[in-house]
Amino acid sequence: MPPSGLPTGTVSSGRDGSPRAAATRRDDDADPETRIAELERENDALRAAVDRQRRENERIVERYERLLERERADRDGMGDDAPSDAADAESSDTLGRVARFLGL
Repeated sequence: MPPSGLPTGTVSSGRDGSPRAAATRRDDDADPETRIAELERENDALRAAVDRQRRENERIVERYERLLERERADRDGMGDDAPSDAADAESSDTLGRVARFLGL
């Protein structure tokens, strides 16, 4: 006797009344042209779903790459708001102080 949870090696005949067996019998009884049309619709739906998932994955990868680029730029001091050198930083601090003094 095999331990519980492991397959026993037996194969179902499809006559056990399970939903899968009922679907198989229903598919066998269907008109071949009807079944082909149904499978083509399912195939088209699956292709559309795969295409949507591919586009979503591409968007995720692009967003991730932009975040990586931004992180690298910030780490290297080349971010959009980072001053290019110490003189620019001092100049912007001076301008900021003047603007605050004048109430701007």
